[in-house]
Amino acid sequence: MTSIHVELSGLKKRFGDVAAVGGVDLAVPEGSFVTLLGPSGCGKTTTLRLIAGFYDPDEGEMRIGGRRINDLPPDQRNTAMVFQDFALFPHMTVFENIAYGLRMRGQSNPEISRRVEETARQLGLAGMERKWPLQLSGGQQQRVALARALIVEPEVLLLDEPLSNLDAKLRIRVRTEIRQIQQQLGKTTIYVTHDQEEALSISDTIAVMAAGRIVQVGTPYEVYYTPASRFVADFVGIANFVEGRVVQDRGVARVEAGGAVLEMGTRDLRASSSVLLTIRPEAVRLLEPGGSLEGQNVLRGVVTASSFMGSLARYWIEAIGIEWVVDVHMPVPRKLLAGEVILQIPGERIHVLEQR
Repeated sequence: MTSIHVELSGLKKRFGDVAAVGGVDLAVPEGSFVTLLGPSGCGKTTTLRLIAGFYDPDEGEMRIGGRRINDLPPDQRNTAMVFQDFALFPHMTVFENIAYGLRMRGQSNPEISRRVEETARQLGLAGMERKWPLQLSGGQQQRVALARALIVEPEVLLLDEPLSNLDAKLRIRVRTEIRQIQQQLGKTTIYVTHDQEEALSISDTIAVMAAGRIVQVGTPYEVYYTPASRFVADFVGIANFVEGRVVQDRGVARVEAGGAVLEMGTRDLRASSSVLLTIRPEAVRLLEPGGSLEGQNVLRGVVTASSFMGSLARYWIEAIGIEWVVDVHMPVPRKLLAGEVILQIPGERIHVLEQR
């Protein structure tokens, strides 16, 4: 059984009248990759800086490896942080940047050389040791910042929006590299981002934050397909929301919405209760007009807008008084669909978000 490596309990931090962190509880298993995900101002970076020791908490407790760290200075917490702007020393070479933490710890020159060479090789920086930061690409600079953090062998690696200064293609490549390195080293990692795709693609666990609190913790699959609230469903990806009323509860759950009845299989829903459903765009099947209207959850709709996005076509469709977003992956027609279409919604892909 994996042990808990980082534990936050009732963590709070205020800046004047602003409650930046309003009571965070989080357990991070050893060797896992946990992402704090949320919009700007939700408290994710403040939480990371509390763990690193850059801020003191007003309330709560922080533990690493079972040891209380609230009163320890940053250099005694055995954490290392990678910043959004890399924070490389421009007057130092790649070698000197990577070696900085070891020199501060008084390591011998032979030991420094050995470990810098090994770390540079692990992160694909071999042969660049004599270069200056400004001679490197953004991705290479990010790897130098990561190497500088990892070389001191921290218990916990902290990354604060480390890819936000890179272009879109490079972000995808570097985030994959970071995940591969983390898995290779088995390093407990806490990662901060506002980018939902980034969080979904590299995390073992996602902690979604809003207004200084964690509102859901789960695997990427759980957070995406079984969101705990409308905020999570709306923030993490795109969702179609359907308000309705349970019209039958005899083994098969059915919900009336906009004059249509959506069947959701065997679920425990109270008859006559109001519900809010969420359906992801890729869960909806899109058929051309002329197809059968028989079967489960078939709706007639009209395309109001469309967009070709390479690997998928995205449609906005008016049906039962709702504007649906529907994604069709690997679209076959050379022309986007227009006019009347048929939507088919598998019952097992409908998530009951709220029941009142």
